Amino acid sequence: MRAEQEHLDGLPERQLADRLMSIAESRSVRALGIACCSAITELTGSPTVGLYLLDGLEPELVYSRHVAEGLLDNYRAGFWKRDPVLDCIMTQGRAVDGETVIGPQQWRHSPSFEMLHEWGFAYNMGGPLWCGQKIVGVLFTATTDTDAPYTMRSRQRMEMLCRAGSLALTNMTNAGAIDAHPGAIRVPEPAATLSASLPPRSADVAIRVCRGQTNKEIAREMGISDQTVKEHVANLCRRFGVHNRTELAACLLSPSVRQ
Repeated sequence: MRAEQEHLDGLPERQLADRLMSIAESRSVRALGIACCSAITELTGSPTVGLYLLDGLEPELVYSRHVAEGLLDNYRAGFWKRDPVLDCIMTQGRAVDGETVIGPQQWRHSPSFEMLHEWGFAYNMGGPLWCGQKIVGVLFTATTDTDAPYTMRSRQRMEMLCRAGSLALTNMTNAGAIDAHPGAIRVPEPAATLSASLPPRSADVAIRVCRGQTNKEIAREMGISDQTVKEHVANLCRRFGVHNRTELAACLLSPSVRQ
């Protein structure tokens, strides 16, 4: 409802600052996605988030929350090539929402609205993630509230969230947690090095920790229990002299370990 949107727009600036800091301090792509999701939920009232890194010009989904798989499939299948929000983000380098880009009168007759509406959404918004002078990712959100289109304040706050996310990605790149390429940034794959230096099961767990997967996700993929995954992670932390899985991932992805 509009009253709820007005309440969200009026949140204390200290609250916004706390959310921006949590995003900027993210040390992995997954942590960045979680922090962005939390901030977007609090600042726009919608828990929906999609975090993409750019593979050339094509967006590669690296984190999503509360998005129907069918909508993601539609987007991956090629809708991104004619997405006016993505096009505006890439050409203008700023946060925008679909209704503003297309126009309030045309919005509900547009292919963008039709795709969103099919999956229960009414409006969408996105912004760029930068590394240096290059846009290397995009952050999307959408709302199910048909009576609350995104406001100018919402777009301004999305812009600030994306600036904090850009700082996090830049710091991750500088720390070696992600590798910079001419057209994209990617989470480096340390599989060959780890497979050669660790027991097979430990190496499999280590690789998945580097990808930002949770214990449950690792257990499901490997067909082992959560407790076994925890034991592998604890053993890896002891082996590399770190205190938690965040430090472990940073250590495993560091150039000295990958060489």
